[in-house]
Amino acid sequence: MTSINSDQMSAMVLSSLNKTNSSMQQAMERLSTGKRINSAGDDAAGLSISAKLRAQVDSLNAAIKNSSDALAMVGTIEGALVETTSILQRMRQLSVQSSSDTNTGNDRTYLQDEVNQLITEINRISTNTEFNSTKLLDGTFTDKNIQIGTASNQVLRLGVSATDSTKLGAFQLDSVDESVAPANTHALAKSALNALYSTSADYTVKGTFGTFTASVDAGADARDVASSFNLISGNTGVSATALTKAKFTVSNAATFSFTLEGKSATTSTITATITSTTDLTAIKDAINSVSGSTGITAALTSDKSGVEITQSEGYDIIIGDVTTGSTDANLVVTSMDMDGNLDSSARTLDGDATAGDSTAITGTVRLSSQNAYTISPGDGDNHFSAATTELTAAHSSIASVSLTTKEGATKAMSVIDGALLMISSIRSSMGSASNRLQSTIDNLSNIAVNAQKSLSTIEDANFAEETAKLTKAQILAQAATSMLAQANKAKETMLALLN
Repeated sequence: MTSINSDQMSAMVLSSLNKTNSSMQQAMERLSTGKRINSAGDDAAGLSISAKLRAQVDSLNAAIKNSSDALAMVGTIEGALVETTSILQRMRQLSVQSSSDTNTGNDRTYLQDEVNQLITEINRISTNTEFNSTKLLDGTFTDKNIQIGTASNQVLRLGVSATDSTKLGAFQLDSVDESVAPANTHALAKSALNALYSTSADYTVKGTFGTFTASVDAGADARDVASSFNLISGNTGVSATALTKAKFTVSNAATFSFTLEGKSATTSTITATITSTTDLTAIKDAINSVSGSTGITAALTSDKSGVEITQSEGYDIIIGDVTTGSTDANLVVTSMDMDGNLDSSARTLDGDATAGDSTAITGTVRLSSQNAYTISPGDGDNHFSAATTELTAAHSSIASVSLTTKEGATKAMSVIDGALLMISSIRSSMGSASNRLQSTIDNLSNIAVNAQKSLSTIEDANFAEETAKLTKAQILAQAATSMLAQANKAKETMLALLN
């Protein structure tokens, strides 16, 4: 049946043309945007997955930027600390120079002038080093969180302690230098000194890496005590040095003869004729002549009226059997600490060879660490002359370094060493953080690349495929348009029935 009210051919062709146009429109949209998914209707599941992947990629890129910024910040800290290290090394060089007796008082003053300027520069570096307006070395940059991941708990904790001159230095604790009251013989003086120290006077050290015990024998020299601490220094971070010092003066002119014992158990005999109490050069020379055996060196005081003797390894110094042939001529011995301070108890050794002609002196042990620590003696009879209560090391900063005296210069070395270790510890932490951040950046970049690859697979248009679809759709559209024209023209044959 033929009808002009119902044109099935045109309807069929028009339907095909509409589908072709829709396909062509979709292909053109994907080619123009470069995206396979332009609306939820294109791929509902794919849209959800791509949204999560897009969030991950954007978060990863932000984390990479954070890590890169942190890496630059760590580099800023490291650069400042490199300069601080150079300054401290120069200060130590000046300390070594000042500790030599080849320098005069004026020389040491000039050296101190340079040290003062160097300390000022350390403070300036500490105060002014900053990154993005954030101070880094003044003590306020502590326990900071650097977001290096895409989740809230993926952070790098970073912090730097203050590096100004009042914070850099060493935690130090000195033992008490002891001398025994005048004894009748050399042997009795030595025995009395050894009796001051108990066999149970071990030390419990709470240091950097835990609690450890330094074992000390009865009657140990300061040298032996220092060695006991150094045996565990790798675990505690506490190192020890020992030094024995004393000062000689005489009450009257005479020919002095006495025995001297230091690092060797064999005594050496000292004989020196003193014509004036204001010039003890003869005693100084006599002591130095046997220093190869005793390890004891002597130096005159500035006014020559005294002789300062030093056993640099920390062995006990035993002075015995003093004779002068005169009841008016006595040898006066006063122990000294590491910094050259005199002990309050001077020992007057009787020169008439009847009694009280011998004494013994123990050295000072100095414990030092860049970190805080405590020690607890196992017995009240110990080199620190303290009960079994805990002893806390005091902090000595480079701000108080003084090179104006030989003793001050000597102490400055250990204080500066502590400061160098502090800076080295910070630099080590920064180096570790730098390496971690670089690894973090590499890892995040790898994850971001692969996430972007997955996102591209889901979201991006396949240009080759879409171009083929577009070409096909265009051809079909042209063909459908032509067929629609043919279908419309086919109705004209019905006019022949009217004629």
